[in-house]
Amino acid sequence: MRNVKYEEMLPHEVVERRTKHAVAYLPLGGLEWHGEHLALGNDALKAEKLCQLAAHKGGGIACPVLWYGEPRDVNIMETYHDKDGKIRRKMKLPASSFKQGALGTTGEEQMTMYKKLITHTLMQLRSLGFKAIVIVTGHYPIEEWIAPTIDEFNERNADCQAYAGIEYRFGPGGKPSAKVGGDHAAMWETSYLMYLRPECVDMTVFRGRDPEEKLIGVLGDDPRTTASKELGRKACRLIVDGMVSKGNELLKKVKRRR
Repeated sequence: MRNVKYEEMLPHEVVERRTKHAVAYLPLGGLEWHGEHLALGNDALKAEKLCQLAAHKGGGIACPVLWYGEPRDVNIMETYHDKDGKIRRKMKLPASSFKQGALGTTGEEQMTMYKKLITHTLMQLRSLGFKAIVIVTGHYPIEEWIAPTIDEFNERNADCQAYAGIEYRFGPGGKPSAKVGGDHAAMWETSYLMYLRPECVDMTVFRGRDPEEKLIGVLGDDPRTTASKELGRKACRLIVDGMVSKGNELLKKVKRRR
């Protein structure tokens, strides 16, 4: 299988793929608690693999993950959903680690910085010759945070167009369904990672524990009884198809605007 990861490709390989299909697939995520059974990088890990699969299937190139920069004081599990301190204790960290303001900046300042980072990234990809940028926002709030940034970029650049969405936006109908859905470390995210990065999932951490025990930082259907690699496989195939279609759609939009 040919390499589609920009950071690992040689110049002539990039030129060849970009000339044939000038689509960049950009994964966004971060580092956040996703239960005891999923890797802390879940959001970016699933987005990264989806971008690679889309590039393999439809052409184009998968770009490196943007790991850092997302606001830590705005809708993040450790800060917003750890009122009882269970996540902090599992991570063996002091309460100050997840306290709002711990970064020395406000949530608003962090949002402003992140939007600037996204704008810079989009302009960089445009300067590298891409005409379409398909972004998978593995951390769901990112989609809303950067929506105005994407709109502004598209208005200012007729020669390159971008789209950003949660993975289920690329599924049938563009919204959660029985075929492609979303949650936090529950049935859907666990199933996605079981298929995309199985080495980053360990359901044995729950072995021998009360099946009725409420899982820490898991929002959605209990993954112990509902998640499966097969569910993830079927959903991810639909997502990848949608990503490829979106890339083609953006390329056509650029051609029309010339």
